[in-house]
Amino acid sequence: MTKFRLTGIFLFCLSLQGFAQEAPRDLSLKQAEEMFLHQNFSLLAQRYQVDADAALVQQARLWDNPTFNTTLGFGTTNNVQPFHIGSGGQLDASVDQLIQLAGKRNKQVQLARWNAASSAAAFNELMRTLRLELRSNYYQLYFLKETEKVLKEQLTNLQIILDAYRSADSTGSVAHADVIRLQALQVGIANDYTDLRQQELAASLSLQQLIGSPGPVNPVVEGDVLDRYSLGRYTEQSLLDTAMARRPDLLIVRNQVQAAGVNMRLQKSLAVPDLHLGATYDKNGSYAANFVGLTLGVDIPAWNRNQGNIRAAAAGAKQAEAQLQQQELVVNTEVSTALRKVQFLEGSTGWPDIRSFNAEYERLITEVAKNFRKGNISLLQFIDYFNSYSDHVKHTNKFLNDRVLAYEELNYATGAQLFNTDK
Repeated sequence: MTKFRLTGIFLFCLSLQGFAQEAPRDLSLKQAEEMFLHQNFSLLAQRYQVDADAALVQQARLWDNPTFNTTLGFGTTNNVQPFHIGSGGQLDASVDQLIQLAGKRNKQVQLARWNAASSAAAFNELMRTLRLELRSNYYQLYFLKETEKVLKEQLTNLQIILDAYRSADSTGSVAHADVIRLQALQVGIANDYTDLRQQELAASLSLQQLIGSPGPVNPVVEGDVLDRYSLGRYTEQSLLDTAMARRPDLLIVRNQVQAAGVNMRLQKSLAVPDLHLGATYDKNGSYAANFVGLTLGVDIPAWNRNQGNIRAAAAGAKQAEAQLQQQELVVNTEVSTALRKVQFLEGSTGWPDIRSFNAEYERLITEVAKNFRKGNISLLQFIDYFNSYSDHVKHTNKFLNDRVLAYEELNYATGAQLFNTDK
C-alpha cells in the first residue's frame, strides 16, 4: 500500500514537472511557415539545385570553343634548330571551329530548360510535402497542449481532494479504501498525462527540425481553428482541376515527357555529322610560301549513326508517357479520397454542437467536483465522471486534429493552399 502511494506521488510529480525546462517560444502558424521557408535546410539544399540547373541552361547556349593548332620548325634531322621559324624556317597554324548541324545546339538548350523546370517543380514538391508535415506537427502539438491543460487541471483538483481525504482518513472520518481508489485514479490520469507529454515532445522535436528552431515552440492559434477550414464552393471537379494544374509531382512527370521528346529529337540529330570550319597558314611547307587556306571537315557516319541512343530515347519517351498516365491516376484518386475524408469528418459531428457540448461538460465536471467535496455524490460516481471527462477531452481534441489534418491533406492532394491561408 505504501509502495502504491509512492508510485502515485512519483508519477504525479513527474507529470507536473514535464520534460523540457526551457520555456517554449510562442509561434503562430504564419511565423512557423516563414521560419520554415528561410531556415529549413532541405529546402535550402534544393534551392541550390534549382540554381545549378538554371546555370546549365546558360551553359547549353554557349558555342563550342575554337581549336588552334600550330607547328614550329625544329630544322631537320641533320641540323636541329629549335623554334626555327624565321628566314628559311617553318611555321604553320590552323584554327578550327565546330559547327553543330541539324539544330543540335537548340535541342540541347531545350533539354536543359526542361531539366531546369523539373528541378524547380521538385523544389515545389519538396515544399508541398514538408508543409504538410509542418502543419500536421503544428496542429498535433496544439491539440495535445489543449488536452494537457485539462489533464493538468484535473490532476491539481484531484490532488486537493486526495489531500483532504488523507487528512480525513487519519481521523477515521472516511474509509481508507476510498483513499486507495482516489490514488488509483490519480495514477491513471498521471500516466495519461505522462504519455501525452511524450507525444508533445515528439511533435515538438519534428516541428523544431522543420522550422530550424534550436528551442521548443508553443503553437498559438487565435479564435476557432475550424473556422479556417470549410469546403465552401469547392466541388470534386474543381479540386481535381486545381490538382491537375498545380500538383508539382505531376508537373515533374509532364516535364519529363517533354524532355524525353526533346531528347529523342536530339539523338536523331546527333546522327547528322557536324561541320568543322577553319583556316590554315603554312609558311614554307606547302607548294607556295606563306600559304593560306580554308579547311572543311565532316565526320563520315559509316558505322556509328547513333542507332542505339535513338532507340533508347524512343523507349524513354514511351516510358515517360506511361508514367504520366500513372501519375494522373494517382492525383485523381488522392484528391477523391482526401475529399471523401473531409466530407465524412464534417458530416459525422457538427462543430457547433461539439463546442456547446464542451462548455456544458466543463460546467458539469466543475459541479461534480464541488458536490463530491460536499459529500452529495458517491466516490464511484465521482470517479466515473472524472474518467469520462478525461476520455471526452482526449477524444474531442483528437477528432478536431483529425478534421484539421483532413483539410491539410486535401491541400496536399490539390497542390494548392485552398484552406487555412492564415486569414
